[in-house]
Amino acid sequence: MSRIRPATPADLSALGTALAPLPLFQAYQLTASALTQRFESALQRGEGLLLAEHEGAPVGVCWFIARGAFASGAYLRTLAIREGLQSQGLGAELLRGYESGSNNPPGGWFLLASDFNAGAHRFYERYGYREVGRLPGFAAPGVTERIYWKPRPAAG
Repeated sequence: MSRIRPATPADLSALGTALAPLPLFQAYQLTASALTQRFESALQRGEGLLLAEHEGAPVGVCWFIARGAFASGAYLRTLAIREGLQSQGLGAELLRGYESGSNNPPGGWFLLASDFNAGAHRFYERYGYREVGRLPGFAAPGVTERIYWKPRPAAG
C-alpha cells in the first residue's frame, strides 16, 4: 500500500537513505546525510515537502517552493522515487501534489531536469511540461539543466 503525505522531521533520515543510491543524486555526489540535511532545511524554511510512502517506509519525495520561480511561478526542486518503485504511479501522485500544493501560481509550474535524465524528460512532457530553455553547468560542471514549464490554464 502506498500513500502521499507531508514529510515530517522523523521521516527524513530514512528518506535520504532510500534515495541516495539513485543515479540522479550520485551524479551530484549527494549522500544520504547530505540529502537528509537538505530536506531538514526545506522543512525549516516552510517549503513544500511531500513524501511517498510504500508499505510504511519512505520511498519518494517531492520538494517544491510555491513561488520560487520569478516570484510568480512554482518551482519543483526535487521529485524522486526509490529504485524498484518507479513507473508505478507514485511520481504522478507526487507531481499532482506539487501542482495542487502550490495554489495555482500565476506564472505556472517550473522545474529543472538534468540533460542525462531522459526518463524524467519523458515523464514531465507526458504531464504537460515543455522544455523552454537550458542552463549549461548550472548545478554541476558538465551537466546541462533543461528548464521545463507548464503554464497555468487560461481562465475561461
